[in-house]
Amino acid sequence: MYTHGRCALHCLAVFVSLLAGCVVAPQQRQPLPPPNTVYEEIRRCRSDNQQAHAEVLNTYEAARRAGRINPGEAQQFNAMEARLGNLRMELARDGLSLQECQRIGGAISRERDEVARMTRSDPAAARCMADNRRAHQEVVGLYENAKRSGRINPSEAQRFNAIDARLQNLRADLGRDGIAMQECQRIGGAIARERAEVTRMAQHDPGVARCVADNRRAHEELYKVYNNALRAGRIDAGEAQRFQAIDKRLNGFQAEIKRDGLSLAECQRIGSAIARERALVEKMAR
Repeated sequence: MYTHGRCALHCLAVFVSLLAGCVVAPQQRQPLPPPNTVYEEIRRCRSDNQQAHAEVLNTYEAARRAGRINPGEAQQFNAMEARLGNLRMELARDGLSLQECQRIGGAISRERDEVARMTRSDPAAARCMADNRRAHQEVVGLYENAKRSGRINPSEAQRFNAIDARLQNLRADLGRDGIAMQECQRIGGAIARERAEVTRMAQHDPGVARCVADNRRAHEELYKVYNNALRAGRIDAGEAQRFQAIDKRLNGFQAEIKRDGLSLAECQRIGSAIARERALVEKMAR
């Protein structure tokens, strides 16, 4: 009886051991990241975005003070500033998620790229482009005026078709963004050549035609002198303000030059006036 009891206990121990071997140990779970890790990422993202937001505003203000923002871009920045204000409010909101913070960062980055594009603007190149656009319109207007007054014969009208095609190409060039000063001057030279040809067509008096061409060339050279001095930093704020009055007078001379029926004496008077304005600009540029 005692032996039988010991045997039963032994069998029970063996059975329990086998059963224990069949039980699969539970898989260990990966430890969850500490709760503070997510908050730290959001804090860092928010801080980076706030710094980037401030840099966008500072970059624009520095470019504006340096005169590298034209009036059209200033209007664009007003809309951009409103968007940046909304982004600043979103950044300050409680309960901001990491995904939302990253989306705001992308929006700020796009605004920063746009401001960087604005600040690459060269005031001298912008003025050059404006002069070229005005000169382009004057060439077309000069031809149309001469045609209406009967000073363009049929053979010259045929030649103007080729000129008109070249002017169309130049108009496309003038519509491009980001044109450098050298490229702008090349376009200006091409327009000047077309204008000289149209002037030759429109003027019956060779002396007047030469005078008009000389005056136009002197007018362009005066602006080049000013623009080069401006880019070299030799024009201060007071001189820039005085040049506005010179620019107004030059625009008046330009209108006189393209007037129909201009006499040689009138043309020479305009040439003398342009020479006096150039002397003033050269004095500024020293």
